Amino acid sequence: MQKTGVLLAAAACLTLGVTALPAQRPATTGRQSDRPFQHIYVIMMENQGTAQIVGNPHLPYINQLIQDYGYANNYFGVTHQSLANYVAFLSGSNWGTHSDAPNQVFNHRNLVDQLEAHHLTWKAYMESMPSPAYAGAWYPDNEPPGTSIALTPPNALYALKHNPFMLMQDIKDNPARAQDIVPLSQFSTDLHHNRVPNFAWITPNLINDMHGQSTGPGAQVTGSDPTQLFQAGDAFVQHTVQEIMASKSWKTSKSVIYITWDETAYPSGTPSPSELAAFTAAGPDAPLVPAGLLNGTPWPGGPYGGGQVPLIVVDNQDPHHFVMHTWADHYSLLRTIEQNWRLGYLMNASDSNQVTTLPVPGEPR
Repeated sequence: MQKTGVLLAAAACLTLGVTALPAQRPATTGRQSDRPFQHIYVIMMENQGTAQIVGNPHLPYINQLIQDYGYANNYFGVTHQSLANYVAFLSGSNWGTHSDAPNQVFNHRNLVDQLEAHHLTWKAYMESMPSPAYAGAWYPDNEPPGTSIALTPPNALYALKHNPFMLMQDIKDNPARAQDIVPLSQFSTDLHHNRVPNFAWITPNLINDMHGQSTGPGAQVTGSDPTQLFQAGDAFVQHTVQEIMASKSWKTSKSVIYITWDETAYPSGTPSPSELAAFTAAGPDAPLVPAGLLNGTPWPGGPYGGGQVPLIVVDNQDPHHFVMHTWADHYSLLRTIEQNWRLGYLMNASDSNQVTTLPVPGEPR
């Protein structure tokens, strides 16, 4: 998370119109709900909330997905900053961190452990990562240790803070596992050869994730219109989703794509009480943080949530518009994926009093 906006991306302006949402119908269980999804794709975008996404005319494709497929209208980031949300999704907790510093390491059981224990394949695809298992904090412009490591270097496109797999001790220190963390360019090859894993994670680079860079080619001038940044993110989602849906794997296997955003954007300037409340709006099991200075901002104490963000579900078992009203966050998505393959539940994903499985059509019960 960064307090300043960021922009500049060369992306073609799409012309697909945004129209009013059609009449909603509740999500229903698909006819093949007893069978697990064979392939699950997660695309994690950055630092835009529901208020910035839904109905935005500069996001025509994303809004068309919301109209045509599944949408969770009560979904939240776990907390702030970005890294904490990625770690929370992968391991079921943010482990007390609210920092983006990429020199953190987490030695906890995670989704990869669960998948491998059940003989399921996985791969993490990272845009602008230079090589498999790359261990640097940034690329290019990798800053040496001891500098302001949590600050984005001017020209960086890949960020370790958006790669929770290389933040997990038992993944990054295991060469065989780390080799499954690959540049996004590998994704097209895997789709073409019909060898996509059971679980595929996709992280865009610092421009295409809709957040941008603090400086460098993706930075926006303070107060400028972030249109190009929105267009870059919309084009990335369109290309990626259409590539998946055109693949043999999508056409011949039970599959689902989840598209979400890690957290809401920080309000500009000094936030008002209502802006701070929206920024920290909480989903299930948001961390309780005592009063004090948090990320440079006075915090009154209480659940420090990640704010409301969209979750879009493209489900080939029910390719129609449906709306899920479940109070949910990234722990809920983790639980839904774990339930699909009967993996058991990690940390907060196991809290069935608050964290419930999303009612995705086709999700095994």
